[in-house]
Amino acid sequence: PARGGFLSPVLLGHMRQTLEKKEQSLLFLNRRGYAPLTLCRVCGHRFGCPVCSAWLVEHRFRGQLVCHHCGHNERRPEACPECGTLDHLVACGPGVERIAEEVVAHFPDARTIVLSSDLMGGVRRLRLELEAIANGEADIVIGTQLVAKGHNFPNMTLVGVVDADLGLANGDPRAAERTFQLLSQVTGRAGRTGKKSLGLLQTFQPDHPVMRAIVSGDAEAFYEREIAERERAALPPFGRLAGVIVSAATRAEAEGHARGLRRAAPQASDLFVLGPAEAPLSLIGGRHRFRLLIQGERRADMQGFIRTMLAEGPKMRGSVRVQVDIDPQSFL
Repeated sequence: PARGGFLSPVLLGHMRQTLEKKEQSLLFLNRRGYAPLTLCRVCGHRFGCPVCSAWLVEHRFRGQLVCHHCGHNERRPEACPECGTLDHLVACGPGVERIAEEVVAHFPDARTIVLSSDLMGGVRRLRLELEAIANGEADIVIGTQLVAKGHNFPNMTLVGVVDADLGLANGDPRAAERTFQLLSQVTGRAGRTGKKSLGLLQTFQPDHPVMRAIVSGDAEAFYEREIAERERAALPPFGRLAGVIVSAATRAEAEGHARGLRRAAPQASDLFVLGPAEAPLSLIGGRHRFRLLIQGERRADMQGFIRTMLAEGPKMRGSVRVQVDIDPQSFL
């Protein structure tokens, strides 16, 4: 992409050709808002949530900075709150709103629709937007995972994935599988009525197994490789995983209780405990979070192990809370 842009010349060229053929394009980016981070170019101040360990996402259509974890929101200021400099705040990275802005700059006459859960006025509004797209009332659609499956757009012949790498670096052992499924669903939006169609992935990892599998269409080879890796690492479905999240009003309380649980873990030949360590999102809604990961063999008595650990460990007092997630779907 050109400096300051997020759409490559190749993608823009195919979008132009698609417009000339009176067909539709879809740009997919699974990130709501305008930009995931706002900072000051003078002092480097970054806008973070006051009660979560997360950056505030700029939603320019609403003029707000929003935390996507706890819902905290505030108006986007004109001046940096740290150094007071005016008009030097810069948005870093793209969300769907920013991609829409870039599309309008390149194709000012194109009819553009943005589909994102925070921009929808409920189910009825979403249904109307989807009907409008299916009826050919939009030339370019920009959307999050709302557009990934279950919709049939007869005239859509181009799908561009703006950031195909987005789901791969989150520490989740299922990240590759989930990214493959999502990208397969998204690229499958094009050419559903037999028209010649094209899917383009923008990626910094073209040799990643997920990208190779999407390009080749060889889902079977991808899943065979994924299964072999899971088996080698004894990850589900070949092993068991459990997450134990300890949260509290203070970091010391959360860490102390988590360490107490670790000491209380029973001896077992088929189960072992990793941690405690700060959870990837170490602060949510003003609560500090520490995580223990328990990994074991497929037939291990995970529930019994955890029951013993909780019974023998420190009792919950004050603000301490413990959450147990067997075979967790989220690793945040």
